[in-house]
Amino acid sequence: MPCDPSIFEEVPIFSLLDADERAVLSEQVELRRFAPRHRIYKSGDPGGKAFIVVKGQVEVAVIDEDNQEVVLDRPAAGEMFGLASMLAASPHATTATAVEDTTAIEIDRHDLTNLLQRKPLAGLDMLTTTPTR
Repeated sequence: MPCDPSIFEEVPIFSLLDADERAVLSEQVELRRFAPRHRIYKSGDPGGKAFIVVKGQVEVAVIDEDNQEVVLDRPAAGEMFGLASMLAASPHATTATAVEDTTAIEIDRHDLTNLLQRKPLAGLDMLTTTPTR
């Protein structure tokens, strides 16, 4: 199900996209709903998808050497998780779980490929917002 294109204005990697580029992306993605304690993905799952929290709460965690769960991130509305694994096409190194009723936008590599095929300059906008170190 497509989402409201304006949500991408608040997501750093997509914040410089123009209205047409945001519209193309919003046509590609899926709006997903997760119940409390629903595991969105687990460590080792294929990393072809990332998520943007629309509403709700998610915890992103790892299991440490003592077999204890360590929460690394609690992305808020408008924040993205799973991006590094999606871009690298590598398995997720973390587990993401909905803490409460959560709505999130699911973006996969094909969604970005389609955006870049239809709007090639969108790639420059996304690169501009990528931090360099």
